[in-house]
Amino acid sequence: MIEKKYKDDPLWGVLVDVVKALPRFQEHLTYVRDEILPKRPDISAEELSRALSIPIGEALIILDELRKFPCEVEEELSKELPDPEHEHVALGGTFSKLHYGHMMLLLEGFKLGRSVIIGVTTDEFAKKLGKKYQVPPFEMRVSELKSFLQRMGWIDRCEILPLHDPYGVTVVDPDLEALITSPFTHYRGVEINDVRLRKGLRPLRIVVCPLVIAWDGKPISSTRIFLGEINERGEPLG
Repeated sequence: MIEKKYKDDPLWGVLVDVVKALPRFQEHLTYVRDEILPKRPDISAEELSRALSIPIGEALIILDELRKFPCEVEEELSKELPDPEHEHVALGGTFSKLHYGHMMLLLEGFKLGRSVIIGVTTDEFAKKLGKKYQVPPFEMRVSELKSFLQRMGWIDRCEILPLHDPYGVTVVDPDLEALITSPFTHYRGVEINDVRLRKGLRPLRIVVCPLVIAWDGKPISSTRIFLGEINERGEPLG
């Protein structure tokens, strides 16, 4: 995984500018996001460099775009939000145990949209997802989510809706402009846009939120937390 020491180098910003100007940078980033990261979320920059035959600097920047450390999430959460690009955006999840990955997802939503619809899977839908743990009741999950939104001052800018299926209001709401997904659920955004086009609705802008990685380079997830591997910040337990 990317070590933070690289980002502390005063020449890091120069490297970012140079790499992002490369002709195939966006193509490589998209390929890593859609094809490599879902299968190898803990891939190192060296491994990625060899796999794609790209410079190590480009591999570092690609992974930095797609993965974040918990300390970087904390830093981002401490900053003032920019003026949103869109009026209405949406995101969703089960939110079994609010963790730093969820916080990053929510942050991306409120950076992007003035009004954010947050879909939370119902208990009935959650049972169909085959989780490896007992999902807490809907009311408990929503209560924890609201507490975080209240602390961040975002509660008045959002609407929390029960999610009975993978799509929710995203396939029927004509006012929605963008959808925030994880690299693992980007495909769902593509499906949603297919449905919207068939219904005569404009497609949504799909924004992929970076993964937030634990101490071992693997994503922080509710499953890992409930199985006792890590805590909400991705630190090891046991």
